Amino acid sequence: MRRAGNRRGVALITAIWLIVAIAIVALQFSVDAKERRALGLNAADRGAQRALAGGALKLVQAKLDYALRTVPTGRNTAMLQASDPWLGIDSLYSGVYQVDSQPVYVKATDLGAKLNINDLSEDELKTFFGYILNDYVAADGLAQCVMDWVQVGDMPRIHGAKRDDYIKAGLLALPTYAPFRDITELQFVKGMTPDIYAMVAPYLTTLGAGLVNLNTAPAPVLKALPGMTDQMLTTILGLRSQGQRITSVAEVMGAANRGRRLTPAQQAQQAQATQTFSTRAAIISNEVLFTVVSRSGTQSQPTELQAIVSRANGNVSISWQQW
Repeated sequence: MRRAGNRRGVALITAIWLIVAIAIVALQFSVDAKERRALGLNAADRGAQRALAGGALKLVQAKLDYALRTVPTGRNTAMLQASDPWLGIDSLYSGVYQVDSQPVYVKATDLGAKLNINDLSEDELKTFFGYILNDYVAADGLAQCVMDWVQVGDMPRIHGAKRDDYIKAGLLALPTYAPFRDITELQFVKGMTPDIYAMVAPYLTTLGAGLVNLNTAPAPVLKALPGMTDQMLTTILGLRSQGQRITSVAEVMGAANRGRRLTPAQQAQQAQATQTFSTRAAIISNEVLFTVVSRSGTQSQPTELQAIVSRANGNVSISWQQW
């Protein structure tokens, strides 16, 4: 009898353990199923949000293309036809777009109104920082530190800084010796304070071909262009304040020298300056950065798409994009 009772006890314990094991396995399957379901829902949300963002981008691209191909009408037809259809694009194309009854947020940025920091020389950086800070000594040091950040080498400039200087100063970020990937990286350059960064960042970018639109760029951006003089800057800002458009780079150069009698040598020098200036300046904006943010539900993480829409030879296309 005792042996039979022992066997029944062992069988009962075995059964209990078996039930517990089955329950654990079932629970694990349940947890896995919930995780897989959550992953599936997240993937579906991301897919839907990407589709929404892509749809909004195609919508603004179509609007930009339509603006280029539509002939304006009205009392000032001749003036409107001569104007740039993309003028004021930041305000005209930024906002909320409805895609499949879902709101998608779009921000347009005129890259012709910014400086590509990776295209600037040390002198241009010094001029830019000096114009904003009104302190050309500090601007000189900051420009040298920026150049030392991106250029390979162990020997710093007189007022610059290399990796050893960052280590000695106890700074966490070290120079990358490569072009800036994002303008936020500028915050880690030695000498760049939060206040200075807040002043300079709105005028800078790391995207685009670097052509500056004389009709839309603010004064600090224009001032940094090679060959830009105070007289040229005054001429540009004066024409724009009167509601006039600059129709050519030569117009600015000519206005700045109006009334002066130039010698043949000065004329040749002026022609060279105009050619150099033309490589960095334009009278229209050819690139627009769109930041598109979509969300399919209140609990979903938003999806962000950045893309550059460019125009060339009357055609509008997406030249770069990144999720």
